[in-house]
Amino acid sequence: MRYGLTNTAGIVDQESNVFQENNREAELLEILEQSENNKNKISDEMKGKIYCKINAIADFAPANAEQIRKTYENTKSDVLVSKMIFAVTLRLSQSDVFNRKMEMCDGLGKDGVKFPANIPGDQNIFPWMNNDEWHAIAEATIKDKSAIVRAGEMTGIEPRLIVSCMIVEQLRLFNSQRELFKKFFQPLKILGNANKISLGVMGIKETTATQIESHLVEINSPYYLGKNYEHSLDSISGSTFDRLTSEKENHYNSYLYGALYLKQMMNQWQKAGYDIQYRPEIVGTLFNVGFPQSRPKAEPKVGGSAITIGEAKYSFGSLAYEFYYSGEMQSEFPYIVK
Repeated sequence: MRYGLTNTAGIVDQESNVFQENNREAELLEILEQSENNKNKISDEMKGKIYCKINAIADFAPANAEQIRKTYENTKSDVLVSKMIFAVTLRLSQSDVFNRKMEMCDGLGKDGVKFPANIPGDQNIFPWMNNDEWHAIAEATIKDKSAIVRAGEMTGIEPRLIVSCMIVEQLRLFNSQRELFKKFFQPLKILGNANKISLGVMGIKETTATQIESHLVEINSPYYLGKNYEHSLDSISGSTFDRLTSEKENHYNSYLYGALYLKQMMNQWQKAGYDIQYRPEIVGTLFNVGFPQSRPKAEPKVGGSAITIGEAKYSFGSLAYEFYYSGEMQSEFPYIVK
């Protein structure tokens, strides 16, 4: 199904500097943990703090705490789980009680608290998850799993990262067209396929798609991926418009274009000396603002289109980050740990 929507203004997220600081802390933690002299000591200290913080979050948002607990149990990654905790902390930062509990956790050593048991409760701190739109989007996304995974395998892009950008497009569409959602998309459990401005379930503009095609063969372009990718789209027939709006094979064409789009910009940044592979807030921002605004730098801003869900305000990049580190659908689209 297709429908139109109006453009939304681009913004720099008000928490952009906070995201940057959190990323610096995560990079420092990763460096420390990779050092053989510090590895065991840092890991023991982090465990106590993380266990404590999961329990603190459970008092306010048990569903989020359980997602973090499961992820830590499955991945044993302090860096990944610290980012999941950060995503929740941004939503709870106005609570003095919560902030005091988190500060107490930061003061703990290796003998902090034991690993929490299963955490009951369905209260979720993320506003986009507490409505009918989300449940319809989640169910429809899982239907498309095979197409998303296939696009990820074709391009080397993490499927969860592809989903993060698609999810924001869908949340934006569904929450801006609630009556249409209730009439068509909710009962059918399908994803929105926009037209005129942005095309397909990934919401890619036709002009952007044409640029993606051109970059595949432009050897001197900073977005050029190499000979192995030059024919990535050759097996897809039809015009660019028809390719993007096709609903065959669970929207595979749309996901492939989206994955190539991400790959090209990430490759541009990698060539310039900046690895943004594990920064969904930056990747999401670039996906939204496009090639002209993709300028590699040491401290990129988080932002993009302004999105309102209920009373919560987001930028495109911050919402991509929040989904990525929410833990949602991690069974279908698991985290790839460094």
